[in-house]
Amino acid sequence: MWHFGIQAKITPSLFSILLAMSGIVLAQSTGLPTSESSLFSGSANCAWCHSSLSNALTDSKGNDLSIDTDWRSTMMANSGKDPLWLAKVESEVLENPALQAVIEDKCTTCHIPMGRTQAVYEGASGYTLAAASADELAMDGVSCTLCHQIQDENLGTDDSYSGKYVIADSRQIFGPYKNISPMPMFNQTGYTPQFGEHIGSSEMCATCHTLFTPFIDDEGQIAGTFPEQTPFLEWENSIFSTQDKECQSCHMQRIDEAVTISNSPPWVGTQSPFWRHTFVGANTFVQGILRDNPNDIFVTATTAQFDSTIARTQSMLLEQTAKLTVESAWEDETLLLTVSLENLTGHKFPTGIPIRRAWLHVQVQTENGETVFESGEYDTNGRILNLSSDFEAHHGVINSANQVQIYEAVMADVNDEITYTLLRAAKYKKDNRLPPKGFVSTAERYDDMAIVGEAAKDPSFNYNDGKEGSGTDIVRYEIRDLSEKELKVEVELVYQTVKPAFIDDLLSHESAAVDRFTAPYENANKMPVVIQSAELELGESTRVGETANKAPENFALQQNYPNPFNGETIIPFSVGEGMNYVELQIFDIAGQFVKTLIKNELNPGEYTAKWNGSNERGESVSTGVYIYTLRSENIILNRKFLYLK
Repeated sequence: MWHFGIQAKITPSLFSILLAMSGIVLAQSTGLPTSESSLFSGSANCAWCHSSLSNALTDSKGNDLSIDTDWRSTMMANSGKDPLWLAKVESEVLENPALQAVIEDKCTTCHIPMGRTQAVYEGASGYTLAAASADELAMDGVSCTLCHQIQDENLGTDDSYSGKYVIADSRQIFGPYKNISPMPMFNQTGYTPQFGEHIGSSEMCATCHTLFTPFIDDEGQIAGTFPEQTPFLEWENSIFSTQDKECQSCHMQRIDEAVTISNSPPWVGTQSPFWRHTFVGANTFVQGILRDNPNDIFVTATTAQFDSTIARTQSMLLEQTAKLTVESAWEDETLLLTVSLENLTGHKFPTGIPIRRAWLHVQVQTENGETVFESGEYDTNGRILNLSSDFEAHHGVINSANQVQIYEAVMADVNDEITYTLLRAAKYKKDNRLPPKGFVSTAERYDDMAIVGEAAKDPSFNYNDGKEGSGTDIVRYEIRDLSEKELKVEVELVYQTVKPAFIDDLLSHESAAVDRFTAPYENANKMPVVIQSAELELGESTRVGETANKAPENFALQQNYPNPFNGETIIPFSVGEGMNYVELQIFDIAGQFVKTLIKNELNPGEYTAKWNGSNERGESVSTGVYIYTLRSENIILNRKFLYLK
């Protein structure tokens, strides 16, 4: 039973009691579980006090900072309900039925952590999906009393990786604040809050996000372990780990102002800074499936909450993952494009489970719209067209349209054959995912996160002037036999959560979970995300071996502020001599026109424009990532921003 008693020395006002009661009513109406076990408590019980009410859990602008509101639409909250994950677990069992107990216990350790940890605590040898499906608390995902009870034991070592976090039965709740009053939480829940420095460390996240999985040989025998996910090791082998940038620095929005973190009792003081529990990643694909199938998947988040999480995810992908630049030159009738990518993250990009990929889409058209070269073209299902083979090697130079630069990790079995079965993955056949800045091959445990394949021999991959650790890649395109004088070049960096080949393999299995995943997948938006793009307009004057995409220094487009915004934002830009006609326009993330802000001749100088989130008809647009474009003559500058309603 929960304890709602107040110690005799505390004399709460009627207001505090009403606040507590309001919080209970609020939590019970959300669909979050109220179940409890000897170790854990449902997220609704935490939401009673940690939801926005009165002045609690709001910022100075009145924005809702409720922990459950931000969390419930994240992949962490839905880790046990993720239909793609459930289908994959069942397909792995079908491939290896004798290892069902091993597979399900391994996978539930981090995806259904409260159910599995409680079962083992009570003496079980493992955990099953069947047991989880009957337990409301287990299906609460990676929830409050899981993460905040992880002990500071063996963190950052092999003894904690692969889900070997330690949960004690002391009912201690660790948080980032030293100046706290423990009795209100204890009286309300039976948990005692206390300061835990490790709660803000990458080492704590590494307990589940550094994952080594067993693999089997042709006889079905376990033959070793495979580094399925190593973002923590990649982070250690980057400049981020030396700059006080933890996982939480990027994946939890920091609010640098005093925030009242509980709505009860009313005398609870403020804390600063406050980290929103947004847990932004890069998986808009499954988030969209969760949003669009709420009744089948039994999610607790609303459509609006999923939309906000998807918008934040898109914003991270567009603004914080990679930087793309393009330069051009001519050698006789050959157009030379130099495409440079810089990884902005603290780990490989893409990172995590090796089913994700990114690639370069390069298109060259004449002024009449005729395509004379295209590499990396894709369809609405996210399939790359015109590939020369099923396995695409890393490229330093591309001179054919059927060559594509794809950044990915490709799994192989003990026979060096490509596999999509995780239990058969013994090594990587290719891993040219863009490493973070500072990543070097002399690092400890490099073999667990190595660059594999042709990229390891490419002097332009993760090298700058012969020095390792640049976190960059340079791809040179040689497009021959071009006689046209006026050309338009478009380059996109495209990101995809799940490779279609992985899905094809998954759907070849017949199981209940695969069947449940099939319809939502077929109805889902499978278009990849364009996270960076660049355009060049080449004319007669550019045929001199000089770069054609560099704008004059006095023609510039700055980042808007505030960003993200939910009312009005300001866009600064400057116009130089000879710019003459200028257009400033807004587009949505799909490239659809939204609104023109400026369309006029402007004198040289610095300017600002305002946008209030309305379209050309004065209607309010939906939450999401938008692009603002400044155009003059043959120069186009783009930036992205996030609008939250």
